[in-house]
Amino acid sequence: MELLPTGARAICADIGDERLAAMTDSFTIRTLDADDLDRIAATDGGPAWNPDPVLWQGYLADAVEGCRIILLALQGQDIVGYGTLLWQSGYPPFKAVGIPEINNLVVAHSARGGGIATAMIGRFEQLAASAGRAAIGLGVGLYADYGAAQRLYIRLGYLPDGRGITYGETLVAPDQLVRVDDDLILWLTKPL
Repeated sequence: MELLPTGARAICADIGDERLAAMTDSFTIRTLDADDLDRIAATDGGPAWNPDPVLWQGYLADAVEGCRIILLALQGQDIVGYGTLLWQSGYPPFKAVGIPEINNLVVAHSARGGGIATAMIGRFEQLAASAGRAAIGLGVGLYADYGAAQRLYIRLGYLPDGRGITYGETLVAPDQLVRVDDDLILWLTKPL
């Protein structure tokens, strides 16, 4: 099965050449190298930071297969943020119409508020638009820990997809009881 849209395979092939690098005065955004895995694991990014080597080995394998792009944010030599772009979302409504998903975007607690997440989202939007996608999407949690992310996504032009909320990527029905945790998600989209 072809996971990448027309044009996306070429974009992924170019990653090795240009590494999708972008710089500002205070941080750099670039793609993940295998050498970065130990540095991610050693970073104290706060409660949302996930250093699990199994997760990162899976992400790296996905990147090699061309179904995921992984970006890192660095301040100097320190990794302070990460995020991925899934060309084929696991969320069925996105998958059905080919909306790529910004997934697992995290900025280290000590580096928040400096524009890192905004810059990473902008880079993912550029990649999706370059691949010919008409829209991009993401999911956001619904409890207070996600408050800053909820506000950021709305400020950047993301709007609810209109399908309600999901638990584990399954739509929540009226009167259904669900646990309020990281699997309770509101899905947002933005036209490109």
